[in-house]
Amino acid sequence: MVQSQANGETVLLLKRHYQKWQGTPYVNGGMSASGMDCSGFTVLAYRDLFGLSLPRTAGEQAESGRQVARASLEPGDLVFFQTGPLKRHVGIYLADDQFIHASLSRGVTISSLDDTYWRKKYWQARRLPTQVGLVSSEGTRTYR
Repeated sequence: MVQSQANGETVLLLKRHYQKWQGTPYVNGGMSASGMDCSGFTVLAYRDLFGLSLPRTAGEQAESGRQVARASLEPGDLVFFQTGPLKRHVGIYLADDQFIHASLSRGVTISSLDDTYWRKKYWQARRLPTQVGLVSSEGTRTYR
């Protein structure tokens, strides 16, 4: 019961964050309203919603937290995709096989893990507990 309540609160926070950034165009290296890349989106979301400082790139983020099975995904988990031989993509799991991410073609959007493209490219998921981390002088926690 407590876990589902926490998940519901996380979904609401994520939906509000999505509404703030929805449609922001994809810009490699971007972290602003003029353009956002996938890992920039996750960095801002984790900072603003959970007070956590994530590494800047999808590859570095893929080494954070602990791996979780796709069947065990919870709202807020990071979902990763291999989109090329050395290319990674990251989004944030919402619920019901949906995830929020900065898409190259659609900007910040919600997509389905069951979409043919994303299903083929799915790589792993990671969970970063919001209660774990080191609080910095700015009040954010760094988690690795």
